[in-house]
Amino acid sequence: MVTFNDSQILGLDLDKHIALDAGAGTGKTTVMAERYVQHLITPEQRSRILLPTGPRKPLQGHGALRAPSRERTEMEEWQGLLPSEVVAITFTKKAAAELKSRIRARLERTRSMPTSKDQGFFDPRIRRSGDIEMLLSSLDEAPISTIDSFLLQLVSPNIDLVSINPTKEQISEVRSPLLIQETIHSAWRIRSDIDAREAGVRANASNFIESRNRLAILVGGQARAEVILNGMLTKSLFVEESKRAMKKRSRQKGIEWNQSKPLDAEILLDMFLEPAADIIDEFADNLHAKLNSWVDVVLSEYNALVLTCETAQATSATRFNHLVDLARESYPNDAKGKLQWVWLVALASTTYSRLLKNEMIFFPKGGLPQQNHCNGWMPGLFSKSKVKGIPGSTKTAIFDELSKIGVEMNNLLSSKEGRLLRILGRSSFLLSPTSQLPFMDSDCELRAQSINDELHDIAPKGKLSISKELQSTILSDLLIVHSGCQDIMKLKKSNEGVHDFDDIQRLAADLLLARCPDSVRYEYPPSVVDALDSLDDEPWLDLHIYSALKLAENFPKCHEDLQNRFIVLQTIRRRFGAFIIDEYQDTNPAHFRLLSRLWGRRKHEAGDPEPPPGPWDPTICIVGDMKQSIYRFRQAEVTVMQKTVANIKQVNQTELSESRLLHLRKENHGRDPRPVGAGGEIGSFSNDHSAELGPQKSMPWQHIPAAFEDSPKDFKHYIPISKERLANRNLGHIDLTSNHRTLHNLMLTMNGIFSDVFDSRHHILPGDWHAKAQDLRPFRDDRTKGKLEWLLPLQSSSDTPLLDLMKPNDAFSDPSSKNIHLEHELIALRLHSLLTGKSTKLWNAKAAKFTEIEEPNKNYLPEDITILVHSRKHISDLLRRLEARGIPVISDRQGELLKRPIVNALMSVLNLVAYPGSKFAAVSFARSPISGLNDNQIHEIFSSKKHSDNWWPLIEQGVTSQRGKSLIKHISTLASKGAVHEIFDVVLDHSDLLMAYPDDTARQNAELWCSLIYDIGCEYGHEATEIHSHLQSLKGLDNKGPQSKTIPSGGAVKIMTIHGAKGLQSKVVVVSGLFHAGKSDSSLAARNNVLVTPEVVAGRINPWASRDRPYDGLWEFAKNIDSAQRQAERRREFYVALTRVEDHLILVGSPNTSCSIDESSNKLSFKSKPSKNTMGSMLLDGLRSLSHSNRIIDSPWLLPDDIFDATLSPYQETLVKLDPYSLYQDAMLGGECVDSITIYHAPECFEFSNQITPLEKWHNIESQAMTALEKYASPVVDNPTIFPVQHKIRLSPNELDTSFGCKRSFWISEIKGWFPGMLKIRELQLSGHTSSDLFCEPKLFGLLMHRLLELGLENPFEKNQPAILPLPKTWQNKNTNDLLDPDLVEEVLLEEGISLSTEGFEKQRALMMKDRLLHLAKLVNQGLIGKFSAGQTYHNRTPEALRTELPFFFKHRIELKDIYRLGFSTQGLKKLAEVAGVEISFDGRADLVLAFRDASDRGLLQVVDLKTTGCRGDFNPDNPNEGSNLQIIQGDPLSRYPQTAAEKDILEKHKFQLTLYSLALEAIESDKPDQERREILPPAILIAASGRCVELTNEEFTTTKRDLLSHLEWIAKLSAEPSAVEEPESCSSIDGKQCFNCEAVDSIFENKIQANF
Repeated sequence: MVTFNDSQILGLDLDKHIALDAGAGTGKTTVMAERYVQHLITPEQRSRILLPTGPRKPLQGHGALRAPSRERTEMEEWQGLLPSEVVAITFTKKAAAELKSRIRARLERTRSMPTSKDQGFFDPRIRRSGDIEMLLSSLDEAPISTIDSFLLQLVSPNIDLVSINPTKEQISEVRSPLLIQETIHSAWRIRSDIDAREAGVRANASNFIESRNRLAILVGGQARAEVILNGMLTKSLFVEESKRAMKKRSRQKGIEWNQSKPLDAEILLDMFLEPAADIIDEFADNLHAKLNSWVDVVLSEYNALVLTCETAQATSATRFNHLVDLARESYPNDAKGKLQWVWLVALASTTYSRLLKNEMIFFPKGGLPQQNHCNGWMPGLFSKSKVKGIPGSTKTAIFDELSKIGVEMNNLLSSKEGRLLRILGRSSFLLSPTSQLPFMDSDCELRAQSINDELHDIAPKGKLSISKELQSTILSDLLIVHSGCQDIMKLKKSNEGVHDFDDIQRLAADLLLARCPDSVRYEYPPSVVDALDSLDDEPWLDLHIYSALKLAENFPKCHEDLQNRFIVLQTIRRRFGAFIIDEYQDTNPAHFRLLSRLWGRRKHEAGDPEPPPGPWDPTICIVGDMKQSIYRFRQAEVTVMQKTVANIKQVNQTELSESRLLHLRKENHGRDPRPVGAGGEIGSFSNDHSAELGPQKSMPWQHIPAAFEDSPKDFKHYIPISKERLANRNLGHIDLTSNHRTLHNLMLTMNGIFSDVFDSRHHILPGDWHAKAQDLRPFRDDRTKGKLEWLLPLQSSSDTPLLDLMKPNDAFSDPSSKNIHLEHELIALRLHSLLTGKSTKLWNAKAAKFTEIEEPNKNYLPEDITILVHSRKHISDLLRRLEARGIPVISDRQGELLKRPIVNALMSVLNLVAYPGSKFAAVSFARSPISGLNDNQIHEIFSSKKHSDNWWPLIEQGVTSQRGKSLIKHISTLASKGAVHEIFDVVLDHSDLLMAYPDDTARQNAELWCSLIYDIGCEYGHEATEIHSHLQSLKGLDNKGPQSKTIPSGGAVKIMTIHGAKGLQSKVVVVSGLFHAGKSDSSLAARNNVLVTPEVVAGRINPWASRDRPYDGLWEFAKNIDSAQRQAERRREFYVALTRVEDHLILVGSPNTSCSIDESSNKLSFKSKPSKNTMGSMLLDGLRSLSHSNRIIDSPWLLPDDIFDATLSPYQETLVKLDPYSLYQDAMLGGECVDSITIYHAPECFEFSNQITPLEKWHNIESQAMTALEKYASPVVDNPTIFPVQHKIRLSPNELDTSFGCKRSFWISEIKGWFPGMLKIRELQLSGHTSSDLFCEPKLFGLLMHRLLELGLENPFEKNQPAILPLPKTWQNKNTNDLLDPDLVEEVLLEEGISLSTEGFEKQRALMMKDRLLHLAKLVNQGLIGKFSAGQTYHNRTPEALRTELPFFFKHRIELKDIYRLGFSTQGLKKLAEVAGVEISFDGRADLVLAFRDASDRGLLQVVDLKTTGCRGDFNPDNPNEGSNLQIIQGDPLSRYPQTAAEKDILEKHKFQLTLYSLALEAIESDKPDQERREILPPAILIAASGRCVELTNEEFTTTKRDLLSHLEWIAKLSAEPSAVEEPESCSSIDGKQCFNCEAVDSIFENKIQANF
């Protein structure tokens, strides 16, 4: 068995729901794979005991043949779960493929009999050898996928139930952002209700137009409104989630709200209060008491402190009087009022500018901000120095007391709770102020004037705020316009026949009744719709459905429809017995809701066991790590996992008393379902024993104690865990803490850092979005020490940059170098030394010089190194610096594809091909590396002529080299022929483009771009102007357009984002940009002028672009909450980045690039004040915390004021002094952390390495080009040797007739690569399913009929013995006549998944199929083939045997003469090779081959091909004369030649295919001795529609053979060299009529159109 530690085994317990809290590197994927396998092969598990067996379908199709039924257990009897019953959800397709691969590998190593360990695992639960094959066959279709793919699997079979206009295709990644753009443009073009309806708007059109216009005004114009709508449409599901939350809040207050009317402001005020509801009363009461005390002290000397001040400041409208009013008169009783009250206290007690910057001191020195810092709001209270008229001792005592109380109030207001209340209070006050600020002058600059929707062109003076009415209105407008745009986009997608994942998610919600389905939303009564939309916080429950059904009782049709939908949901639930969901920390609320809808009660049927006592039917396992939740931009919330963990514990608590599971449980233990030895079965034997030890344990399972930490592999120890952890484990919350990835000292260091990173002292706001630290125990076998390095770029001097472009400039000497450039330079130097094994140096402060250090040679390879970046903005600079030092490197993405240098060159070609008369396009092309022109030549070309209709000839003339002229002329020729894609093949193959951009990344970018324009061509037409137009549209999307994606090649350093590295690991990890990551989070969040949070949608209102934005309570609330959550996520990103490392961690970044050498100590000295949001700040605080907790005296990581016995204060600006050599010897961290930190700060730390400058690189390219030209210009041999070659091509037999019938169609597809599709001209189908719909597609129908003949046709072998000539054993099988056996027909149908046990339309279809196949079988049985199979003699032919599905492989060689393969070169067309011959091969199966003898005792063979044309919708089983033409029989039904025009046509249509089969038979017979060869008869067609068998005459057979061989010769020449044959003319150019022989016209209208001609 696979070896696991104890905590991993606890995750295999199948008797309870499991929440696997898996830290980084703890092996969660291995546990998931093993748990999945155990679900499959364990009979004793919760799902099999408490749940009924789901709807199990027997193995279908060819997969069933892998294990015969006698060697495997039937699916209905299988005791474990089937792969189709276990859902495994992963975050990416790659992760799904990896998980499925692991499951497959694990199953493949499972054995049903004892075996040696290197051959697999013996598992006594596997009783038959074929059971594993059965599981493996089922695994292919198992629901192991991403959530999007899983939902698509659910929706697809039920699409008609939930979609009015079903679509089949997923919208392309390129098309999606363009569609959003087009949708927004369409929205602005709407001018009337009619326009709105035609565009697709379903709701009130007038409301939509009114809201759209108002939105444009309030946000400052259409352009800004478009930015907001774009942001919302890219997050449509998140907007719906916010809308859902607002509806729920309204419902809780008894208010019925929809987006068509403004949201009640009270709901927003409640939302503002909610984060602080538990603390506001206590906090405000405490602050109120202190404020009263403070006021009492001031009033004790009122005249001296206050009255005199008011007189001096000439106003009583002061901060002090405001505070007195708050303390004495205006203290509210309600929580919402107290929230604003706290804000008003804070507003008066500090300066406004500091308050907004969060750098404030409240009640400074116990007083108030003085006149020069009061923002026009006078303090009304003198400072100590200005107080006169009281004794000095009294004044001192008063201000000492004021200062003491002021410090207490400052501490309150500055605390995390105080910050939260201030933010929420300000938002609440801005939205709906409870005070009119009577003690603030009306003209005070702090007073904001409220604005409503009556706006003027000129903005009011002073500060502005948005009224609550206007805020509610704009919120409603945003939702209305977004909803209308969604309707418009939905119609556009429907017209294009595409959908996206958002659509699938909505359809899944409709299918699972997570809401009222859109398809019936406007048909159901409003009360029923509202009930269905009221899904609560326990989405697995169906209470909302029962409520809706109750309300629908008075509406029979609605009730019946809803009941049917509910039954469908319950039936779907029966399919699944277990769920395993990976990366659960990144699950968003919508996905959680949809998945949990499947966990509820399934349809209960007679004989089913009692359902589980808990609310969940299937067994649930979630796997995640809250510290790795970094996908907020996908609306992932840590709270989803927190709530689900709590739910799992609660459900497990409910099920603890379940009597049916008691025999599997043991207190404080988990059950390992894997058997020990022989599984405890009496009489069984085990492979787990040895002669010395005797028999080993044999148990069906074993229990693992949950009360201890994991033990190392080599010995067992028992370290108890905390009671809290044990209680969690007993309730299914399993923590995996044994890290198998990172070396022990690195892991322990990171534990200390992360303990501080996730400490609550860093929380900007309290909230449930914060992760908690979790110490990981290093369990890696390797006990070597890991290495920690810090690349700390510091500039100690600067110099003037060199002007010589051939000499590299030192970034550290360049005063204009940015921090990021210095970082990249150090990364390149460090990796160069690491890969080459060169020694390095560190600054030694004691010796005042660089000292070389000894490093163990690890022999790292480039592929061992991963560089993590927080954004891709500067990747190109990093790539350039690494490449300059010869380091192979590749990045998974490098930004926008259409802005890559090599793509710009290709775009210039496309531009000129599309617009040959454009001077701009011509100049762009001429300046590219493709043309080979220099600046003088370009000037000469374009100065001589100002305008041209075609610049190609002029550019060709301007090129001086013959090679260049040939290239330009060839491109021009291809352009004139419209061969767009061939042009770029020529450019990449024959121009200097890939020499100018020689790296692998550029090549991949070029290929990606070529693939992109091909896809655009396939969708919109392969026309240059159309392709160019679409590319320009995509270019306008900026970072939402196509991205430069590259596949990392082996042997290269990988650069990727932290998000991209999730789930990966690397020996060496470089984390760059530590002090950049997080700096601009707040600006990035608001760049779309809209914030979408789970609670609300907030748009940035600013009607006047020339003014500062008005204050907006809703925006402030959303922005601050978003900022706090974003910063919490940045801490989790830091955790993800560092935990990717295995051996060697390199941190990169500096809080300050300016550095000096301290005169007294020679230490590196620099100021450090990192942004609190950055990862660098987290690192410095983490190192500081380690030194502090380990009490390291004189540690450079500590701040001067740090005290060991006190809590650490926030990191403040400090002067850092470092001695890198000293820290290399002692990291000053203490404990079991790394004992060394290697700090490189300058290029002098590394040996000199040759750096190639850009100019030098270009000179090298030119040198290579000149060498190539000289080689090209060398004398050419007059008669170069041309070697003969043999071509081999493979064709399908059914291509022969079509290619002969229309050579031009074949020529176009083979030479041009164009595949003319069928022009679908369909009549509108208003009814439901047509008669044709009741049958499967023609190809599958034919396959079913072939299979029925194969199994049911009798073999006459034993009836006319002996055979005149010997027949192989394969002809001698004893088939009986089962053609008319209904059971055989059902078996054939079931092989292809068509079952009679289904319901509704599918069952109707299956019955129709069965009847039709039986009818056709009867016709065949009555016809000539039926007579022959019964052994009867007809037409002088006595059947001796028959063979169905006879395989053949036929090769036909054609000798050619003077046929040369030609190819383009820049010296003209040249002979590449002489094609001496072409071998055309065919393979396939002949449907039926009959062996006869005649009266002359000749042995004969005949090929018969079955055709099911006319057997589906146009077949009339009751009256053949009114059905298909092929049903009609004239004359003798048993005659062998065609009698009707339809029979002649079908024989003519397939004669080449039939003849090829006959030639293959001749080849088979030619391999036999002469005396055993049989003569080949003309081939025949078995027409299933009539049962007739008709054949070619001897003359027709001879003629067809001749024509076939001639046609094959034509195909051979065409494949050898297309120019060797003339281009075939089109049919219309031959006879002047439109051709209807190929698939260019839909067969439905073929006859109608022909009739018109």
